[in-house]
Amino acid sequence: MHYKYLKNRTKIIAEIHPQHHGSIDEVKRMILQCKIGGADFVKVQLYSSKKLFNDTKRTYIEITKKELSDIKKYSDLIGIELFASIFDKERIDWCKKLNFNYYKIASRSVEDLSLCKKIIKIKKPTLISLGMFDYKKKKLPFNEKNVEYLYCVSKYPTTLSDIEMPDFNESFFKGYSDHTIGTSACIYAISKGAKYVEKHFTTNKATGSQTEMAHVCSMDFNDLKVIREFADSFAQIGNK
Repeated sequence: MHYKYLKNRTKIIAEIHPQHHGSIDEVKRMILQCKIGGADFVKVQLYSSKKLFNDTKRTYIEITKKELSDIKKYSDLIGIELFASIFDKERIDWCKKLNFNYYKIASRSVEDLSLCKKIIKIKKPTLISLGMFDYKKKKLPFNEKNVEYLYCVSKYPTTLSDIEMPDFNESFFKGYSDHTIGTSACIYAISKGAKYVEKHFTTNKATGSQTEMAHVCSMDFNDLKVIREFADSFAQIGNK
């Protein structure tokens, strides 16, 4: 059996935003590397810098409607699933028109109920990170069948000591969104039954700026291969 079809095989989400530096050519290089390295999904972020951050510092890394269409066509061409974290209602419609099969709600948007409900009502699989949501004191915000939650620590970078990794086989969390340096936390999450592992992807960990802090805690091509190989080996053991 091909690894891709193994039962309980962890799916890897490669987050390529904002590590693309605002270059669509770089986006395409990253997507190709993610495909070759074994990622199941690539993900971008869709927002207006002015609306979300009340400044224009991130305008250069915004993805336009036309660019998103181009990125979707390229992803489809090489056979990797594209989806997005969406931060406003206008950009939800962009994704609907492009027939996205998955959606992501970032932890900073969880309490934007109007935005979240519009995404969830599309009835497509929706992943929600809870890094900025106090799930220990509050009830889970949504219980629709198409919603799955990711465990996350919203700190760049996250240290291993910050993590209280759940047992994904018994928890309401079904996956892990990682901001640590290296691959150890992702491998640990997979060993504890994570259905999804999400991690930023970069072509150069040494680059970055105040608006691109994720480079240092991103995986590169070699890291992605390590995570993919472990996930497939672990799934193979579980299928015996």
